[in-house]
Amino acid sequence: MPGIAQRAEQTERGRVMAAVAEFADGGLEERMRLDAATRVLVTARRMLSVAPAEAAAGHGSAVVLHVAREWDPNATTAAEHVEALAPAELDRFLEEAPLWAASVRDAAGWTAA
Repeated sequence: MPGIAQRAEQTERGRVMAAVAEFADGGLEERMRLDAATRVLVTARRMLSVAPAEAAAGHGSAVVLHVAREWDPNATTAAEHVEALAPAELDRFLEEAPLWAASVRDAAGWTAA
C-alpha cells in the first residue's frame, strides 16, 4: 500500500500530466482566451463601480458592459461566467474588449506614466 508521500506525488503527477495533455490537445489557447475574458469581465465590473460614465463611453461598451452587467458575482465566479457564455458571445466579447478599453482610457484622459 503506497504511503502518503507516494500518493501525493502520484496525485501531483496526475495533475501535471492532465495539464500537459490539455496543452497537447489544443486546450492552451482556449484556456488563455477564457483567462483573458475573465480579466476583462472583472475590470469592466470595477469600472462600472468607480467610473460608470467612462465605462459606458465609446466603441465596444454595449457588448462588454452587457456581459459585465449579466454577471452575478454572488452566484458564480467570473471564470464560471465567461465559460458559460455562448462561443459567439465570447468571441464578440473578446473582439470588442480592446476597443472598449481604448474608449475608456480616452474618455478618462488616462496616460501611462
